[in-house]
Amino acid sequence: MFSDREWFAVVSHVGTQHYLRASKELERQGYRVFAPMCRRERRNASKVEAVIRPLFDRYLFVGMHSEQPFHPITCTRGVAFVVRGFRNMPSRVSPLALRRVKARCDAFEDGVIDFTSSKRKELAAKWSKNQPVRISSGPFADFIGLFAGASGNVVQVVIEIFGRQTPVSIAPQHLRPTEVAG
Repeated sequence: MFSDREWFAVVSHVGTQHYLRASKELERQGYRVFAPMCRRERRNASKVEAVIRPLFDRYLFVGMHSEQPFHPITCTRGVAFVVRGFRNMPSRVSPLALRRVKARCDAFEDGVIDFTSSKRKELAAKWSKNQPVRISSGPFADFIGLFAGASGNVVQVVIEIFGRQTPVSIAPQHLRPTEVAG
């Protein structure tokens, strides 16, 4: 999906409605759009509700062929600006990075990454004490450790760093079951 085009980061105007409008308008113009979403909790007074928001606040990704004009992107309704870098050139986004985010989204039923506490508790409940787990992302990616317990929104995993057993706190969605290599 991502290898056949050049990809750029675009920032929408403030508000989810502008994010969605920019996404639809860019697709209508023939560009490929990747607009990852997540489910989060929002508190209003004493009420907690789940809301769907952009995963990267206001950022969406636009894929285009070399023959497609770039200028219409900047003039699209809902688009605030294109992320630019050196010499004010539009910054390209790595297809590998986008594939990884897409894989993360695809791991959820509706393609929306779920950060609600009920989902975190559900994920933490599937591990048993001292069960071997592999950390799938973050600074400890590919470390294998033992599940030590859950506390709030994180789980505790004991990993070996520099020959010492070290407890680390990890979001439960970053763990995968594994076998301990002998």
